[in-house]
Amino acid sequence: MKKLVIIALCTFGSILGQENNFKRYLSENKAVIHLEDQNQWELLKSDAANNQFIILGESHGAQDAQLIDFNLLKYLNKTVGTKKYIAELDFAQAANINEFLEKGKEDKLKTVFRYWIKTHAQWGNQDFYAKILKIRTLNLALPKEKRIVFVGIDGVQDLENYLIYLKTFLAQTKNPIFDSLQAVLKKDYKNDADEITLFAQNYLIEIQNNKPEFQKALKDKFSIFEYLIQNLSWSNSKSGVNRPEQLFRNYKQLYTVLHLENEKLYGMWGFFHAHLVPVYYIGEDFASKLASSDHPSAKKIISVVCLPIDSQFNVWNAKTESWTKEPFSYDNKTLLQIEGIEDLKELSAETSTTLFKLNGSNSPFPKTGRLFNGLAPQGKLAGNFKTRDYGFQYVVLMRNSDWLKPLSKDF
Repeated sequence: MKKLVIIALCTFGSILGQENNFKRYLSENKAVIHLEDQNQWELLKSDAANNQFIILGESHGAQDAQLIDFNLLKYLNKTVGTKKYIAELDFAQAANINEFLEKGKEDKLKTVFRYWIKTHAQWGNQDFYAKILKIRTLNLALPKEKRIVFVGIDGVQDLENYLIYLKTFLAQTKNPIFDSLQAVLKKDYKNDADEITLFAQNYLIEIQNNKPEFQKALKDKFSIFEYLIQNLSWSNSKSGVNRPEQLFRNYKQLYTVLHLENEKLYGMWGFFHAHLVPVYYIGEDFASKLASSDHPSAKKIISVVCLPIDSQFNVWNAKTESWTKEPFSYDNKTLLQIEGIEDLKELSAETSTTLFKLNGSNSPFPKTGRLFNGLAPQGKLAGNFKTRDYGFQYVVLMRNSDWLKPLSKDF
């Protein structure tokens, strides 16, 4: 009995010692971020300089994530020259945002947000809209060669807008190779996308079989046109390409088409999209697929994940047809209880935004899953660390963030 007690005490002491190692390390590798100030991200400066793609992950709904996104983007633009924003948008939505950023055409920007309002998407909010306005203001203060441009790599979100954008490639040509496409683009697909996406699958084969003719007709627009048809074809329910795979394929294709090899890349994405390792029973997502591939940027990704504490987020209530403000905190199982998040709370102040670096010298975090694994209402979430040390290299703790303020229905 005495021997068992000694073993138990030794085990407890070992666990407590490891807990203290995590907290001690975090206390020496953190920085408070003041979201209205500049140059707050020096803690990740070296990683930003030595890698290509920084992806910011957040669970949609907290206001501070939008402020973090703009603040970090502005810092990266100034320090390492980041100007390509890899966005969780389809290519046509990104084109509308870019037209606003370049020419100030607010109707183009409103087209993007009105779709989100119509579909009750969290992104249809005042704070996101204000962020795009701030990016335009920032761009106007920059030389043209340093201005921020959005690259939308998502599957088709707003089909109606996507098809309108596709039509612009045909406006100046009467070539009969586009006749069948012109015909299907005249139809209304608001309620059923299967016909047009199935057509895209077959039309893509026609493009590939007659590539020289299409290239001659479209000249330098051909590669993007081909991409648009390819992406549309994957939106068919029977394509066999799920969303994470579509994101991965789209990223690779646009990386080549837009010559992003020597560009610094950045973008804000949903929480799981930004994880560098797959989650057991959920599988791989965009960043984990990219990180485990042989793509040139695969080993040059830095993931920064936002974790909310005592915050609020917006949830659509279908019964009342309105947005409601709900508690948003990853320290309990109501939504998600992150393993080790109490350390971050103890090392930060209320209403603060604090950056923690997990991949520093002598870090105790590699392959532990701490600050990655957690408990959700559906069960335990655990990362598969067989091939990578980190699920993400940085954590931003958001404390007491307000919700994203919805845009009005008649926006």
